[in-house]
Formats: sequence, structure tokens, C-alpha cells
Amino acid sequence: MDNGKKLRLDLLGKDAHSKIITPFELHLWNCEILQIEPVGEYLVLQMTKGDIQFKLGFLYTCATDNLIYKKLDKEVDLIVLNGSFYHLESYAFGISKEVIEVKNIQTHIVAWNTKASDGKKSLGGQQKPIITTKEFNNTIQSEEPINQIWSRIRQFKTKGLAEKLIIQRYEKENLPLEMECIKAKAIGLAFCVKNGCDYFENAKNQKSNQRIISLYYGAIAFASAEMLASPNGSKSLQEVENMTKFGHGLHTQDSIEDNAFEGFIVGILYSGFFKNWLAILGHDISKFPQAKPKKPSDIDLSSPYLITLIELFSHIPELEDLLGMVSSTPTNWLNFNYDIAINNSFGKTKDSTYIHIRDRSGSKTIEDLERLDLPLEQIEYIESDSPGLHFKALIRHSENQNWHSVIKQHRSPFTATSYILPIFGSVNEYRCITVVILYALSILVRYRPSIWLEVVSGKHENYLTLTEEFLSIYERLAPQQFLEALLDQSLNVVQPGSLFSSL
Repeated sequence: MDNGKKLRLDLLGKDAHSKIITPFELHLWNCEILQIEPVGEYLVLQMTKGDIQFKLGFLYTCATDNLIYKKLDKEVDLIVLNGSFYHLESYAFGISKEVIEVKNIQTHIVAWNTKASDGKKSLGGQQKPIITTKEFNNTIQSEEPINQIWSRIRQFKTKGLAEKLIIQRYEKENLPLEMECIKAKAIGLAFCVKNGCDYFENAKNQKSNQRIISLYYGAIAFASAEMLASPNGSKSLQEVENMTKFGHGLHTQDSIEDNAFEGFIVGILYSGFFKNWLAILGHDISKFPQAKPKKPSDIDLSSPYLITLIELFSHIPELEDLLGMVSSTPTNWLNFNYDIAINNSFGKTKDSTYIHIRDRSGSKTIEDLERLDLPLEQIEYIESDSPGLHFKALIRHSENQNWHSVIKQHRSPFTATSYILPIFGSVNEYRCITVVILYALSILVRYRPSIWLEVVSGKHENYLTLTEEFLSIYERLAPQQFLEALLDQSLNVVQPGSLFSSL
């Protein structure tokens, strides 16, 4: 067989799969290529569904010898051309079988499906499939999504729905159902959700001081609910309560710099609520400090387990513009984007993807990116007309993954998708970072009135604007994040009439 003929038959085989076999298989026909004929350059395919069977001849071109047409006329039920008619009457004469262009194959799929039917019922299809267990819907379609998000959260104020959620979480991980434990978890979950809803509802009409405290305790309630909903989390409300007997797991220290607000220090401890929450989320807590610094000289801000309040704010992407106006602190998040040019492709890559990384602050280095616990390789600077520093890097991932599935990113209706740099070593969950900020603010409000006075009406009043903006953003994003944590799946938030809305 000459190379040209082999090449044409290879192309014909590929087209047979994409244009004939795949469409028929979608209708549950078993398809098989019976013959590959170099003489005449055609294929013979057999389609079977139940007891019904058809054959078709698939020709490379209309301009095929009449002897081939007559041969196929005796062997197949249909002749299909991989292309268009070209003086068909000059080649396909003296035959009784229909000749069609492959683009019209759908007509015969319908006709042959009719032959493989008994009245209204199709024959030879698959057996009734196993029904997938219904899960709580993760699509929010609303002109005001936050209202529907709250409606979904409030569903779990009842013990019955809380129990169903926990059972769903167990079944998702193929864990045995321990009903006594599940019922205890459901009682605690429903109580914590109710508490969280009440705190957030109260915050709507409160002044900044009370609003901070309500939102903080609301966040603790929802974090408790999250732990109770998790199969590997707390077993009961009593267990959650026992965590808080050792405190919330955070501590504060006065600034060691001139700015009392920006430099206000927050640290984490190996005890209390926050450490247990992070452990359930899968973080390594083994190196968390056992005790807080006893005097200012013991404070080492290079420790990953201490962070200033303004640095905490710098991990909130939605505050970028305002933060830049009130402070010189660089932002601490990055934007990761697929780069078509570098990948030489528009489509999904196989097992590695080049990405474009943008640091809007212009403060990060290749060494900073190297230290991130991310599967990054080949990191290098690249030039760009856009502000900030720009990098190129390779991300490794499995063949069945997209590159963004291996990087935990923050998605927000207010800003571009971002990778938030971690605090306390590895913590980059947005809801966890915001709870630490609320903790620090609640301490200032309750126990450091001299500092808070300067924020409310003194030399630090610019930070009140920053704080109130943060609270407004938090009230919109936190409910969605906690609902996603309860469901253990991302929400699909769309507006009616948008491209992605349900019809």
C-alpha cells in the first residue's frame, strides 16, 4: 500500500470515529469497523442495538469507481460519503441503496433508532442506572445572591436538615453511618448555625464597636458548625465547647513600632479553638507555639506565627485600593492566569501548564515564590506593560486535572481571582484570615480603648474607613464561604438571565 493511500485510510478512520461512531454510541449503538479496504478506499461499519443490525459503507470520496458502489450495494444498508456530492450520478449509478453525505448522518440515526424501538420504548438500551444520591443544591441563582445564600444557611437551623447534611457528607466519603454520633453532631450544628445567623443579623444595625464583636462571635459559631458538619470534625457541641475552655487559640501583643494600630500583633498558640479548627482543615499545627511572648523583647516578627494587624489586612484582595491609600504595606496576594502564548495552546494542557503570575505590589521575588507550598517550577521574571511584577512558572498536575484545581484560590465578586499568601505558615483560607482580623479588632474594641479611640476620632481615623470597608466586604463574602464549607463544595452563584443561569 502506497503512503498516500495509507494516509487517506487513516484520515477516513479518524473521521469515521468522530462523525459516525461517536454520534451512534451516544444513542447506545455498538459500533464496529468490519473492513478497511485499500481498493476503493472505504470502510464497512456495523451498528448493533439489541437484535437490530445495520451496515454502512464509508467512502473517502464521491469520485469512486462504480464497481465499488455496486459491491457495497450488495453488502450494506447505506453508503456514506466523507465529503460532498460531486457529479454523484456519474459514479453511483445502477444501485438501489441510498447514498448520503456524512453531515446528514443524524437523519439515519433517528430512522434506525425507530427500527430499534417497540412503540414508544427504545429496545437494546442500557438497564436502569443506579440513581445518584441527591445532594443539597450548590447553585445560587438570584438578583441578590446574598439573600438566597442566607436562606440556604438558615435551612440548617433545624436538626432534621442538619442531620441530612451530615449524612450526605459521610456518604460522600464512603464512611459508615454512626447514627448516634450523627445525631449529636446535628444537634450541635443546628445550634451553631442559629447562633451564627443571630449574630450576623444583629450586626446589621449596630455601630462599629458592637458590629465587630457580633461578626467575630458569628464567625466562631459558623466555624464551630463547620467542624461539626465535617465527618472528621468534632463529635458534639460539648467537644467544641471544650476547645474554647483553653481560649480561642490566638493572642495579641502591643505594637513594637510607633503605629499602635498597624503594628498591633496577633499570634497563634498550640491550644484553644483556632488551632483545632485549622487541624480539622488539614493544616500542620505541630510547630505552633506553646506560649505567647512574655515581654516585648521576646517578640520576633520574623516568626511565621506572629503577624501585625496591617499585614493581616494586606491579605484581603478586596481592600487593595483603600489599603494603598492608608498604608505603605505591600499587598500579599498574587494573580495566577493561564498564558495562551507560553503554552502554545488555547485548550487544556496534559500534565503541566505554564502560568502568568502577577504581583500587583511589586514586592515579591522569585525566592518568595519558591518558598510557597505550591507545585511551581521554572520560575522566572517576565516583562509586562501592566503594573507590578510579573513571573512565568510551570505547574505540574495530573492528566485529569486543570492547573487551577491544584491551587487553592480566592474567588470574589469584588475582585479578580487571587492566590492569598499564607499566614501562620500555611493558612490561606480567606474565612480563617478574616476571623483572625476580627479577633484582633475585637480585642482593640474591648480591651485597648486608648488605641481604638485614636481610630474612631484621633490620629488613626483613616483606619476606621479601612475597618468599615473590611466589615462590609466580610458581611457579603463570609456567609458564602461558610456555606461552601458546610456543604463541602463550591457554590455556583449566577444572576437570572446571565450566560450561566438556568433556563
